[in-house]
Amino acid sequence: MKKGTHTTIIKRGGKKAHHGVHTGAWKVAFADFTLAMMALFMVLWIVGAVSKEERQEIVANLNGTSIFDGTVFSPIGDPAAVVGPAPIVTQQPTEADADSEPEMQEKPQPEPLENVLSRSDRELNELSEAIARITTELNAQGNLSLEKVPQGLRILLQDDDDRVMFERGSAKMTPFFTRLLSELAPVFNRIDNRVLINGHTDAAHYRDSARYNNWNLSGDRALAARTVLEKGGLEAKRVLQVNAMADRMLLDPDHPLSARNRRIEIMVLTQAASETLYQFYGRNGTKVVKPIVERLQ
Repeated sequence: MKKGTHTTIIKRGGKKAHHGVHTGAWKVAFADFTLAMMALFMVLWIVGAVSKEERQEIVANLNGTSIFDGTVFSPIGDPAAVVGPAPIVTQQPTEADADSEPEMQEKPQPEPLENVLSRSDRELNELSEAIARITTELNAQGNLSLEKVPQGLRILLQDDDDRVMFERGSAKMTPFFTRLLSELAPVFNRIDNRVLINGHTDAAHYRDSARYNNWNLSGDRALAARTVLEKGGLEAKRVLQVNAMADRMLLDPDHPLSARNRRIEIMVLTQAASETLYQFYGRNGTKVVKPIVERLQ
């Protein structure tokens, strides 16, 4: 080095360490994570929302097979299930099965008409005896009478010199007849027969017949009797008809104001009589009576 020469020393500072360059790789990873979570939630939702059979069908579709082709699939959440062909179970016919085959079964024969009529007649006789016992127990022989007619059993409830069924000109039933009808009510449920209830009055007329007359009174009394019977236990379906007869059918026409004419008639119909009414009025609103020309043909 020459004397007098100045040496310049340049000191450079060290470069600071820098992190790697930021890229979009983390976004891809986050998207994959989100997608995986979404798939997990979908699986959990499917497991909770569908039935076992539906899960089996889903698995079958994923595997490209069908649950109807004889393959048993392992349902989700049932690791003990075995995948494999479904076993074929052959059930040997038993004696009971052989007897139940249509070819071996005998068709039920309809009950002969004589048996039906005999049974109906016997049931009406038993009903008559039960009503007679109740009448005797309540000492109501003067207020109740029984008559067997071709259409069934007719029960007449009427006034006498000591007791009246309704207050004069009213449809309010007196306590004695209320008790009598209440005692009779459950008896009618013993047989499967329909009941008609008819109301009758005597020939006395109201002054203002235009507003209220014997038609109204007899109808209201028949409905009052039906109400007492049903409250006493008579099944409502037993009552087929409630009629207002006014004073058109007097029991004692020579004495039109007689107490005998003020009555309630309960008719327990035979099956044939009930069917006749159904045919006359039409079952379920349908006219079933054929014109006479068609019947003759």
